[in-house]
Amino acid sequence: MGSRNIVIVMGRCSQSKQGFGIRFERRSGGEWAGTWAFAIKDAAAKKEGYEKTRMEGTFSFDAAFPGCPHCSSHAFFLCGCGKIACMRGEGHRVTCPWCGASGEVSGAATSLDGGGDR
Repeated sequence: MGSRNIVIVMGRCSQSKQGFGIRFERRSGGEWAGTWAFAIKDAAAKKEGYEKTRMEGTFSFDAAFPGCPHCSSHAFFLCGCGKIACMRGEGHRVTCPWCGASGEVSGAATSLDGGGDR
């Protein structure tokens, strides 16, 4: 796949364990901004090919970003398994709803896996 200006990254809600997509748009300077999130089942996401692209750069969320469509959280983490999930609460200890691993959140993500929006 070539360079795309819009990419969908799959996430999972840490509370409900349900899947969702995050729409990222490439902005100036190579930054990727999350602009929208929507509920989607894993099978539908796989059919759309949302796991086939790798994005690199810096990541942020637009002021209008609605948060997780299942729990409304605006905080996210990238697990060592390579998947993204929302997180709730003040603490930095999380459990990944994809693989079940637990740990402390630290640092910033510099790459995400996703797929192009059609």
